[in-house]
Amino acid sequence: MDRPLIRYSFQPGPSQLYPDIGTYIQEALSEGLLSRYHRDPVWKALYRSAQEAVKTFLGVPSDWLVLFVSSATEAWQILVDASAESPSLHFIQGAFGERWYTLQKNASPFAFSHTVDETLTWPEQVEAASRKYAGAAFVGAVHVETSRGAALPDLPTLRKAFPSALIAIDATSSLGGLQLPWEAGDVWFASVQKCLGLPPGIALMILSPAAQERYGEYPHLRHNTLSYLIRKAQIHQPPFTPNLLGIYLLARSLPNRPPLSETHRRLQARAHTLYQALTEKGYLLPIPEAYRAPTVISATWKDPTKAQEKTEKLEKEGLYLGKGYGKESQTHFRIANFPALPDQAYEELLVRL
Repeated sequence: MDRPLIRYSFQPGPSQLYPDIGTYIQEALSEGLLSRYHRDPVWKALYRSAQEAVKTFLGVPSDWLVLFVSSATEAWQILVDASAESPSLHFIQGAFGERWYTLQKNASPFAFSHTVDETLTWPEQVEAASRKYAGAAFVGAVHVETSRGAALPDLPTLRKAFPSALIAIDATSSLGGLQLPWEAGDVWFASVQKCLGLPPGIALMILSPAAQERYGEYPHLRHNTLSYLIRKAQIHQPPFTPNLLGIYLLARSLPNRPPLSETHRRLQARAHTLYQALTEKGYLLPIPEAYRAPTVISATWKDPTKAQEKTEKLEKEGLYLGKGYGKESQTHFRIANFPALPDQAYEELLVRL
């Protein structure tokens, strides 16, 4: 079956790979690394190298811990299992935040939610939620809501409002593209197929010392209980046969990336350009400016009846546009503003939209 050749993927996950990924994959194959025992000294060293590469590239504090799991979705479940006995509050801005909260609600009678009202300011919403749910011991939030192209504007506001709670941030569509305020959360997690520009099938969980202390002795109820993951990560070993290729690609590719501070500035500037250009072309931007995500941009088709025709034409030209999500799949489109894509890709797309 003939398929259009995709030169640039604007799909917000799986997304465009960095151009050097093919070289690193070939290296792993040539060195026979994917056929080695995952607990031998070579892989223990590679596991540790990947942990250190993540911390160095992202600017994670030295006493934090990096874990590898299969996906951000698995990270939700791991955190639900660990926090089900605690009063929890989830800030919901779209479909992925809703899914995470649903998992928590199904496991715990102490789970509550606050749906973000984008007609109000973020600080006043957090303040109101902190008064209503003052006893929350666990707070969950999605930084960039991929389904809608929305974002929470100021994560440190959560820490100020809930100083004694453990705060978990799903940073799947921002980690690796934006500089993150690590002290605003205790657990950060993200799949790698978005801003990190790697093949899907692996995710990061990054834990503060407070999170390690709280969950390090949690009862080992399941194979992937957080306490077990913590103990294995501390000795640079996986708890199961992991995605060896994903770990290798993290270890090899991240040290060769531009500084994250540089990438952050580039994505912010490009997001401004994209939002302005879409407005000038007459596209409606459904997210209020204060809540617009810099890494996933959502817009409404001017004529939804021609959306499929337009996306198919773009794909034939090598430009793979992201559709809207869920009920908005036919009326909206999404553009991933991720680091692996060059400015030229967006110039081509804007000419053709």
